[in-house]
Amino acid sequence: MKKVILISFVLILMFFCYANSEETGDDQLLEILLKNGTITKDQYDNLKKKSEEKLKEDTEDFDFRISSKGGIEIEKNDGSFSCKFGGRILLDASFYDEDKNALGDGTEIRQARFDTEGTLFTDWEYSLALEFGNAEIDIKDAIIAYKGFAPLSIKAGHFKTPFSLEQMNSRKFLTFTERALPNEFAPDRKIGVGANIYGDIWTAEAAFLGEFFSDDPDDEADEGWTAASRFTLSPIHSDNTIVHIGTSGLYQIPDDDKEVKFDAKPETHIMSVKYVNTGKIKNIENLFKYGFEAAFLYGPFSVQGEYIGCYLNRDDNEEDLDFTGWYIFSSYFLTGESRNYKFKKGAFGRVKPVHKFGAIELALRYSTIDLNDEPNITGGEEKNVTLGLNWYINPNIRLITNYIFVDNDKYANDSGDVLEEDDINIFQVRFQVEF
Repeated sequence: MKKVILISFVLILMFFCYANSEETGDDQLLEILLKNGTITKDQYDNLKKKSEEKLKEDTEDFDFRISSKGGIEIEKNDGSFSCKFGGRILLDASFYDEDKNALGDGTEIRQARFDTEGTLFTDWEYSLALEFGNAEIDIKDAIIAYKGFAPLSIKAGHFKTPFSLEQMNSRKFLTFTERALPNEFAPDRKIGVGANIYGDIWTAEAAFLGEFFSDDPDDEADEGWTAASRFTLSPIHSDNTIVHIGTSGLYQIPDDDKEVKFDAKPETHIMSVKYVNTGKIKNIENLFKYGFEAAFLYGPFSVQGEYIGCYLNRDDNEEDLDFTGWYIFSSYFLTGESRNYKFKKGAFGRVKPVHKFGAIELALRYSTIDLNDEPNITGGEEKNVTLGLNWYINPNIRLITNYIFVDNDKYANDSGDVLEEDDINIFQVRFQVEF
């Protein structure tokens, strides 16, 4: 079964690369002509409209149409049924300039993923995402949603917990190879129910969730549960100017073990060392996480930042704990593009280069996480500075390079497994193909 899925994934990818080269050529040419001032905006709109009308005429004799723009999609002409296929392959290589501890350079397939989504009977939507790795197939998204109360959407299944701007951004659209250090506090996907709604300048999402789909399948103890919400406001979201602010809140009751653990790698995935590491923290009654986020974009320049805190309430007369983390980064497109903001989702999406040779982006990030609450817990504090250079070869292929300066404090020793105050430098590169 796994071989069949993998072969299907490869064949779909090959078909997409061929078909997409034909279909998007005219659109890309029109965008280049508009960017260079060869044609006016009115001429661009008229030519675009004629191209779409021609495509409609070519398919009007059929009950469905097939498109490869942004993925392979089969859709009934009235929009009542559709099925779209996509995927991604992320190839990484990392090299470590060691200080006190031995670290292994290496390569890996960071992510190989197959996605499908679509519409059923007009008002119902579904999404399924499978990830391949370590000789296993993991379920990422498995969602059924009802859109009949638009703009309100109600969903059930396995999906991302609504918390944090960077967490809600897809990995394939991240500015850097890995999310910032405070992402350790952002929960990933869980099974549950949720709802989201949006207005002209705002979005809101809330969810009630259990655990990750594969957590403790043989454990007969009660699962933990989580209630989470996120609200964003974007009073300005034009083509070249974005103002975004948001906040998230999360309340969690752990499972019967009443244990939690926080640890983070230094914004690299290949190495196994997690310098900041609290170890297992016991007797957790409940915990509360909160986050504040903001982003500003003007033309090719953007800045984004978040502050996330985590408060742990413990029983048996144990001291309560408080951990925090934050990051800020800026980016600039030397070739004039802008990051693509999706205000209905309160997140960023695909960058589309306007030049034949692609788009070039420079980025700089500072991030920190503090897992010390002395004298009770000394999980360590880490501060990172990351330089980034991205080459968007086309809308679906990207080359990402990061150089990270890591500064660890005296408690950052991976719970005693490595030497403390290990200040290393990391160079990593990613080749990414997605559709």
